[in-house]
Amino acid sequence: MQTADRLAVADVVNRYFMAIDRRDWARLRSCFTDDVEGSYEGVRVAGGVDQIMAFFTGRSSFRFPLEIVDLRASMHFMGNHHAEVTGDRAVAETYALAHLIDRPAGAPRMRTRGLRYLDELVRVDGRWLISRREHLLEWMRHDDLLEAPAAAG
Repeated sequence: MQTADRLAVADVVNRYFMAIDRRDWARLRSCFTDDVEGSYEGVRVAGGVDQIMAFFTGRSSFRFPLEIVDLRASMHFMGNHHAEVTGDRAVAETYALAHLIDRPAGAPRMRTRGLRYLDELVRVDGRWLISRREHLLEWMRHDDLLEAPAAAG
């Protein structure tokens, strides 16, 4: 069962990234326990799923050091992932790259961010859910965004 549990934990992390990139708030909410604790780059943003969802959708008093709500697009890539499962509890560390295209005045730009996620998860009714998440920024770069011209009609 250990291998299946570790794959299920990785699946929660993948669903989180896909939900963020698609702005699928119902799917994102389904990744967390009701009492989730969340810290993003040192800012405690959640004591409960309603608070973390308010943070992600821009309805929170907590402000992230950069714009993450009004993005033109984002794409997260999951890299190294390690999970240790003990019964109905797990801890995981995940490396990720986040490519964020924002809407500054002037031309769009892309930020690429090297991230680590430190998670605690619990199995609830047979499903693994994130109960505590710490989002750590390791590095970031900014690039001009080169857009392809529209296809000829």
